Amino acid sequence: MAEQTVPVDGISYYTLLEGPDDTPVILLVHALMSNHRMWDSTVKALHQANYRTLRFDHIGHNKTPPPSDSNRSYSAEDITHHMHQIVQSATGQTNLKAVVGCSIGGALALRYGMLYPTEVGSVVSLCPPGIKSLDVSKPLWSQRIEQFEMDVQDDSDSLCQMTVKRWLPGNRSHDKAVRAAALEHVKTCSLEGYKILADVIRGYDYDSEEELEKLRDVRVLMVAGGKDGAVEADLLKDVALRIPPKGAKFQLMEDTGHLPPMHHAEKFEKLLLAFLK
Repeated sequence: MAEQTVPVDGISYYTLLEGPDDTPVILLVHALMSNHRMWDSTVKALHQANYRTLRFDHIGHNKTPPPSDSNRSYSAEDITHHMHQIVQSATGQTNLKAVVGCSIGGALALRYGMLYPTEVGSVVSLCPPGIKSLDVSKPLWSQRIEQFEMDVQDDSDSLCQMTVKRWLPGNRSHDKAVRAAALEHVKTCSLEGYKILADVIRGYDYDSEEELEKLRDVRVLMVAGGKDGAVEADLLKDVALRIPPKGAKFQLMEDTGHLPPMHHAEKFEKLLLAFLK
């Protein structure tokens, strides 16, 4: 295990490189408000399959502090470039077997494939909010930021509780256990980090044939959760069908919410490993 702090563009990124030496590297990109621990089960499965994994915490999340300049904003484009620099600094090279991302991490994974198509073999995008910011969701982020600000003042965790309930529906003991684990993750997100990533979600647009054409030589798997209250499966299926030359592979995980790697880890890992092979 190699923990490292990678300075990029005013941010001290926490990174974690694990797995067998001299094996293909897979970059894992977590959801807003979560952290690198959401991939704990995934990395074990990948290591057993002889892959190396690289994880990091987003800006202002968990072990990556907010930027030193509190007035600085970052775009999805910026963060994708940061990811590339993290890979180079942590591994000493830039070639990746795959980039796997969830939620906003899924959108960033797709962008990574667009910007660096010769350096990544596959992209696995889990429950991304599409390939452009949705106008209908933008007011929701303002409301959530206001709730986070109130929670900080009141020393409450209302937004954390609401988030994991939205992400991980279900009343079985398994669902409750996964929500409890996810709750510990989201509590490590700072208000500053939340605002920065919320602005990223509200401010990107790669919805053009020209941008999708950049994925022509990259294998893409798009995964939707059948019980995901945040993203409609049909939206993701449409994006997958538009990726040249013949569309990306699309998979619906019927009984799954917004975080497949946590909600149904074993099922997701079988799907991921089959695709990587």
